[in-house]
Amino acid sequence: MSDQDRHPRYDIKSLWLQAGENYYPYAVHLHRAEVLDLVGDWQESLAVLNSNYEFALKAEAKKEEADSEIKRIRLLRYMGKNNDFLEPLNRAMGTYQELGDQYGINQALNEVGLAYRFSGNIHKAEEYFTDLIARSEKIGDTKHEMSGLGNLSQIYMINGKYEEALTCLDRCMDISQRQNDNTFSTILLGSIGNAHFFLENYDLAMDYYRKQLQLAYKFGDLANISVAVGNIGNIHNRRGDYDQALDCYREKLELSQKLGYAMGIQQALGNMGLVLSESGKYTEARQCFERQLSASSGTDDPESIEGACSGLGNVFAQLGDYENSEKYFRQAIAVDLEHGFQNDLAVDYMGLAEMYLKKGEIDLAKNAAEQALPVAREIGDDGLLGKIRLFLNELV
Repeated sequence: MSDQDRHPRYDIKSLWLQAGENYYPYAVHLHRAEVLDLVGDWQESLAVLNSNYEFALKAEAKKEEADSEIKRIRLLRYMGKNNDFLEPLNRAMGTYQELGDQYGINQALNEVGLAYRFSGNIHKAEEYFTDLIARSEKIGDTKHEMSGLGNLSQIYMINGKYEEALTCLDRCMDISQRQNDNTFSTILLGSIGNAHFFLENYDLAMDYYRKQLQLAYKFGDLANISVAVGNIGNIHNRRGDYDQALDCYREKLELSQKLGYAMGIQQALGNMGLVLSESGKYTEARQCFERQLSASSGTDDPESIEGACSGLGNVFAQLGDYENSEKYFRQAIAVDLEHGFQNDLAVDYMGLAEMYLKKGEIDLAKNAAEQALPVAREIGDDGLLGKIRLFLNELV
């Protein structure tokens, strides 16, 4: 047997793209971008993907162009950018359909589903993720089957369907462990913890968050360390351990700043603001919410904008600045209505009602509470419904 037969041969040309007389090591840079992504150097990863995209466009390499577009949009989303990505995603989808690239179609379906989810069109997002799961299962694409299940679970949690979310997550975890996908398993541990958190199974949630943190440390996954630390802070916060919660949120903020993780920065600032408000430290809370609002406005993140405005509405009410309180509650309500945040809408109307009562504006307080009532009834929040009815009865 010759040396040539003994060793595998590689088609070196497949690593390169050619445009005119110029060659570009596309595949090498693609792997480099993936490594940079994994170690948290997202800005450099994005720069590499941008270069790949531009050269693929120049080389008229349609698949490589679409792949780079999909990967850089995914990265931009991690960095907290919620731009209108539908046009480039649909263009990439068209390329994959033209080429008959089933895996590529699944990539695009996943990202289009996310685009709808983050724009507030939850129903459309659910359609795309359900389609993605069915298609992925049919062709054995476990990566996108897991992604579809994970994203569908998040939609169920947004709608308060926590048991349905756990069913998706358990199925997803089974696939992930069979694939030995440690990164995705780490993310799933946090998501399962979140479902138990909302079901008020706090001890069980804490167990999952600690497993998430342990696995993230094991693999040097700074992004998931940040997420896990914030989740543990949420448990401390819910239990009234405010100092421990603040320590966790500050650590999350520091890690997120180190990563340039915009969403993590916004979450940490928002959570710090809530804890400081609960502790009666309204001036410090105001500073956190203002920083959150500035950061989330820069990334056009409606959920974070709503949270910051709602927090500022409450803080200014406590400080007796009713003009600013009304302004920020109204801004929060406008975001709720635009993006279909029904749970937040009911809470923000009640925050506005309580502010008016504190101010002595009884009629306005009653009107705001009456607007909260049908929303609370629609989402089936019996606790909030009881609070609103009690509030209205006390105004009579």
